[in-house]
Amino acid sequence: MGPTPRELALQLQQQFDNRVHFSPLLADGRPLSLEQAYAVQEQLVQIRMARHHARRAGLKIALNAPAAWSKHGLTEPVYGELLDTALLSSGAVLSMSDYTHMKFEFEVAVRIGRELSGDELNSVQAAADWIDAVAPAVEVLDDRCPEKTSPDAQTLVACNVNNTSVILGQWQPAVSDFDRDITISSHGAVIEEGNVADIVNPLESVYWLAKAMARKQRSIPAGAVLITGNLMTVRFPSAGDQFAFALGGLGSVSFRCEP
Repeated sequence: MGPTPRELALQLQQQFDNRVHFSPLLADGRPLSLEQAYAVQEQLVQIRMARHHARRAGLKIALNAPAAWSKHGLTEPVYGELLDTALLSSGAVLSMSDYTHMKFEFEVAVRIGRELSGDELNSVQAAADWIDAVAPAVEVLDDRCPEKTSPDAQTLVACNVNNTSVILGQWQPAVSDFDRDITISSHGAVIEEGNVADIVNPLESVYWLAKAMARKQRSIPAGAVLITGNLMTVRFPSAGDQFAFALGGLGSVSFRCEP
């Protein structure tokens, strides 16, 4: 009999704690199935909830572009869980010594206003009816891959898609129009610009997450925070770096890194 999901999750948490570089997670020498990977993720989330006296706060979508999921041999994106203790406010100061290999992704966050069952959604656009607020968000991850090796999808899922925290800007009234300019700045200078509508449709992410949860007989509760997919270049910071991320008409979020 092979290792249980709980045993594999404890192994993963120890790797994060000890700053161990990435290696594929195996069970009896074999890669996990996606179903096994989600079972490990659930145990890892429970371990972290107990450690930090945390509650579930929402969900994240990853590998949300067809090119990203097909590269990993998948037919759809993957998801991870967000905990309430991992939701930080703009102005956060992050300690790089807490990470093996810190990285950031820049995303649109949405807040669900009333319980959402994927079975109730009949179109992508209809997802807007369940959103009561939006905000710029920066996801902070520890991918444990200093050599920038590409992790396999199953290990990525088991690791809760490497989420450690999410830095949120002020919540703004819900919108259904995501034709919004993006500006990324570092130390006050613009380093990248774009437009949300050219990259990710946050409503598609909400729709997919709701449907993915429904397949597991889960709904998305009122108040849940969903981060809807990376918009810009993934950043690997150095100590002393400062960043700001602004969304046209939807506010901004800023943070800095210390050793």
